[in-house]
Amino acid sequence: MEKFLLVGPNCSDLAEPNIQIKKFHDCENYIYIPQIEKLTGKHVTILHRCYPDQDSRLLQFFQILSAVKPVAAKVTAIIPYLPYSRQDEISRPGETDSARMIIKLLASAGLDELVTFNCHFIESGEAKKDVAGLAIENRSIATDLLNYVSPRVTNPVFIAPDQGSAHFVEKLGGISMEKTMGAYIHGPIAFRQITSEKLDADIAGRDVILIDDMIISGETMIKAVQVCKKGGAKRIVCASVHGLLVGCAFDRIRAAGAKEIVVSDSVPSPAAVVSIKKQLKDFL
Repeated sequence: MEKFLLVGPNCSDLAEPNIQIKKFHDCENYIYIPQIEKLTGKHVTILHRCYPDQDSRLLQFFQILSAVKPVAAKVTAIIPYLPYSRQDEISRPGETDSARMIIKLLASAGLDELVTFNCHFIESGEAKKDVAGLAIENRSIATDLLNYVSPRVTNPVFIAPDQGSAHFVEKLGGISMEKTMGAYIHGPIAFRQITSEKLDADIAGRDVILIDDMIISGETMIKAVQVCKKGGAKRIVCASVHGLLVGCAFDRIRAAGAKEIVVSDSVPSPAAVVSIKKQLKDFL
């Protein structure tokens, strides 16, 4: 089956855009795909970042898909960072499993396959998984991150800031911190405080690489850096697949004592020095 790549404007660093996305005066999205008849009967891949401004960009993706699906034989989406993927558990009545909701919406809209990176609700090592009727290919950028970071330190200790990211360091002989979370804080922003971070290892005089799947507000990394500094770490480098770096996260992590912060360009940012492009060469 002949293939065709559609690229959104927010992925111009990865490939030449061929989708037009604009805004009307009322801020509604305007989507235009030139010569859409060329997609008839083809396997079409849509490359589109859905973060930041995830609610708007997800809707943009659904608009693109609605135009492509009627003519294409198969549709694959490349969404480097999948919004709402962290909301995959219900801890109290009344909450929503938003991760599954998004997947169901994508499947219901006619998407055949989703390619994403280090998806939060897919276990490490599980490259392909069917979720709510949608085939998901979960690619990893972790090795590329470590290849970039490792030469910048000497004989490092690899540390995961919590058990959820332990899989990043297990094969490297690394260790995981024990993170304890408190209750949800009441207010307009939903978050849980980190009550403690514990590291049971001697890292005095050692370089440390802290690695996680994502940095959002930076609270986990800040606590982890502080623990490593207290433990006598010589140099601390923070690495993460998805660098959302909300607010002043970057500056706060550096202020806590991190020498460097390294993330991929799944989400563009000044810290995004590792490209996902190599992992997409079969599409690009």
